[in-house]
Amino acid sequence: KIDFLTDISSLDLKRLQSRPDLHRFPYLKTGYVGFVLNTFPLKNVHFRKAVAHAVDKKRIREFLYGEQSPTNSFVPEGMFGFNREIGLNYDPDLAKKELKLSGFNPQAGNKIDLVVPNWEKTLTVAQFLQAELKKNLGIEINIQAFDHKTFRAQIALYSFPMFISSWSADYPDPDNFMSVFLSMSGNNRLMWKNSEYDAKVLLARSNQNSKARERLYDQSQKILVEEEAVIMPLYNEPILALIQPRVKDLEIN
Repeated sequence: KIDFLTDISSLDLKRLQSRPDLHRFPYLKTGYVGFVLNTFPLKNVHFRKAVAHAVDKKRIREFLYGEQSPTNSFVPEGMFGFNREIGLNYDPDLAKKELKLSGFNPQAGNKIDLVVPNWEKTLTVAQFLQAELKKNLGIEINIQAFDHKTFRAQIALYSFPMFISSWSADYPDPDNFMSVFLSMSGNNRLMWKNSEYDAKVLLARSNQNSKARERLYDQSQKILVEEEAVIMPLYNEPILALIQPRVKDLEIN
């Protein structure tokens, strides 16, 4: 018997951590914050970098019990193209400097809306981000939670400046992740276009040399999460399953 733990509360997951029949399998899934670049301050790159530097992702393990691993990379760990050196690290002092450069004054009383689906895990992450940005930058985040259908409609309409979402692999290649934010992609909900990013991702798609592909994905990821900082990767998430001891030689990929 195998029970996949796909719809279970954080409290129940915490209770299961010590069970010998709890197993972890790769899922190739990345949770992230998306920034919509149609209004100030999110259209200012310094503001986006300030937010990215202000969140201590390592603390995610303190309140999520699905064995999520913090990440700065959109390409998930375990996939070709993953590079743990890429991304913006937690640095509150640098975050304050970037916020000052952005021209946004948190003392003016302006709140930033963050839209999320009203799932327990996502709401918990949203509250964590809310607390981190208040503590490190003085920014007030207003969480807007909707059922999943309404949430998808709202991000399709670019109704809110920030949202929490995730992407999991349709097939195990970085093109499946990097092509999400191509200028012509229907999954690009950021109102962001970058011709250099597009060119590198499309060139990597057709390149037969693995080293050359890896360089192109490193370069395009740096544009996405460092230079432009249009998304903030948060964590990679595995599949958890309870497997009875009599089940032998099971491999889930």
